[in-house]
Amino acid sequence: MNYEGVIEQSSVGLKELVESGEEIIGYIYPHVPLELFMAHGFTPSLVRALPGTSSGFEESLQTFACSYIRNLYSQRANGQLLPLAGLLFPGNTCDALQNLGDIWRVRFPDDRVFRLTYPVTRYSQDESTTKFLAEELRILSETIANTFNRPFLTESYDRAIELVQDFHASAQFLYSARVVNPKIIPYSEVVRLIRTFLTAPTISSVSNIKDTAARVRVTSEDLGLVDMIETVRLAITSGDYSGVKLPEDLETPRVVIAGGMVEPQAIATLINDIPDISDSAIVLDLLSFGFKTAFTEAPSKSSDPYLAMAQSVLTAPGEPTHEGLSYRMKAMKDLLSNLSIQGLMVCEQSFCDPDQFEAPSIERAASELGVKTVRVPLDPELSDRGRIETRIQTFLDTLE
Repeated sequence: MNYEGVIEQSSVGLKELVESGEEIIGYIYPHVPLELFMAHGFTPSLVRALPGTSSGFEESLQTFACSYIRNLYSQRANGQLLPLAGLLFPGNTCDALQNLGDIWRVRFPDDRVFRLTYPVTRYSQDESTTKFLAEELRILSETIANTFNRPFLTESYDRAIELVQDFHASAQFLYSARVVNPKIIPYSEVVRLIRTFLTAPTISSVSNIKDTAARVRVTSEDLGLVDMIETVRLAITSGDYSGVKLPEDLETPRVVIAGGMVEPQAIATLINDIPDISDSAIVLDLLSFGFKTAFTEAPSKSSDPYLAMAQSVLTAPGEPTHEGLSYRMKAMKDLLSNLSIQGLMVCEQSFCDPDQFEAPSIERAASELGVKTVRVPLDPELSDRGRIETRIQTFLDTLE
């Protein structure tokens, strides 16, 4: 891609990689097998909405384009993206994201734009669904190989699996540790480590989160909490909470953040900026760039890597862009009722149809358990920050 203008990027690590000659393929939808890009010799990087981005150049977008889509488009139009070898858009998720890819091809014809079409359903036990996604991944791999003359290397794929497995194991332990004791590590630190990995999944970023998880494990051992943490982790991954028994002296309030492609670090910052409130009130998030990424299984080493990667993608907790509403609500209710949750913050991207269609069902499911909820409309720029902070503070005050 030939970008003009000022380069802005939240991660210095990625900027350094680009400057050193590393080729980056960006992706927007979080449920992408990073191992596929690494097997072709590329570094995958999650492209997110950025605060402070001027929302110009919108005449090409449809009226239904949400604030997230407009932010991404404006970054490219304003020259705020780092140089990318290519950019992967999702198909069959939401209309706005799919149409953005089409518009991008027309508006920026020199960019290499790829598409990965996902199955409508996300049930990993559905054989036809898995085969469909495996074939889509195979087509994407062949397209990348032909475009860049870079074949899929099994050795690189195997190394990538190990790297991603280490990330998932560490991220899941940190999430589970905070469920048991939210003060054991700040929520803002956990999501910062995850963000760093998603921006540049390197040995360095994985080492950082592994080292942090190791330190938290030592602290947990001193407090006698390791077995409980591992039980919570197993319960979340399996959906069976029968073995979970949390401490009786849990501090309150205990809040879960629900939502889709909302930036976890933005939520942590909002909470920490409210007087007399800390992010220890956040026990867990259910966000795409946080929990739903951490609790996805890494692919296994297999004779058919595309099938293994498809099975991995389909283990991710469900998104509001897919079928299976009753399944998602049951999983959330099991989590809320077994992890002693008092409050639920439902974060919605402004003008995001999937978020707003899902929110009433989330509220209803939480209400059936006696869990209080608040809906928090957000845009990537946090343009109405004062009102949002007041709403969050009032909600937390009612829980206490």
